[in-house]
Amino acid sequence: MKRLLSLAAAGLMCGATVVGAPGVAGASSTHSHGTPMHVGHMTVQPGGLINRVSGFSTSTTVSENWSGFGALGAKKYNYVHSTFVQPAVTCPGIKNQYTSNWVGIDGFRDQTVEQDGTFAFCGGATGTTPRYVAWYEMFPGPSALVYNVKPGDIMDVSVRYASGKFTMTETDLTSGKTFSVSAKNKNAERNSAEWIVERPELCNASGKCFLAELANFKNTMLSGATASVDGSPVKNVAGFANSPIDMVDPLHRGFVSLDTVSPLSGPSFSATWDRHGNILPISG
Repeated sequence: MKRLLSLAAAGLMCGATVVGAPGVAGASSTHSHGTPMHVGHMTVQPGGLINRVSGFSTSTTVSENWSGFGALGAKKYNYVHSTFVQPAVTCPGIKNQYTSNWVGIDGFRDQTVEQDGTFAFCGGATGTTPRYVAWYEMFPGPSALVYNVKPGDIMDVSVRYASGKFTMTETDLTSGKTFSVSAKNKNAERNSAEWIVERPELCNASGKCFLAELANFKNTMLSGATASVDGSPVKNVAGFANSPIDMVDPLHRGFVSLDTVSPLSGPSFSATWDRHGNILPISG
């Protein structure tokens, strides 16, 4: 499970260039070295490893926190990319409702993730104020804010590996804000690429952590979902051995899906919100 570690503890070295409006109301300001994101008294950790649900025979990977697609294979991944329109969230006045769109390398079958994207949540004292933030993460290091975004903004996100470094680049094509951060991760295996809609992990001041309810994002599409492996050109996710991923709440017998992911259509797929689900306590 996710742990909030410093980048030094995770064996990572960062040097970042960040352009755009730092900070978000009710959250920490931008730090290029991976300071954890805070909303109120909660630490927010979008991204991180997949939390699998075992014991079910399905044609998809079943997860408590991820939905979307993962690309697999024997060769090492060196690039992943997507664009998406930042979805608006509906906030009914219930706290701890979040959603996040991101791309990444690793995390599907190993213990690191190099990733960037956006998250949206229902903030304010009454949980009725939607907020939208761009972030990056070198898990198991903490997530870091980079700038505010708005619903309807067109986001372009990618992770690239070259010369021993991962470079995470995120551009708001609507506002013109952009950032790029490069870091080494000696433990990265580069054995998967992902295009994900996630409900993030939250941790309170006492260190108790849980998966948030999934905020109502209605529908979101990840387009231009492409990747490459060492020695090969960039191609669509459909060109790789890939696994669809369903986000669920486990039940006593079976599970209930929180969103519905469409089949791949070339380099694109969509996710449609179904239900909030329940807050799920997790350990670690």
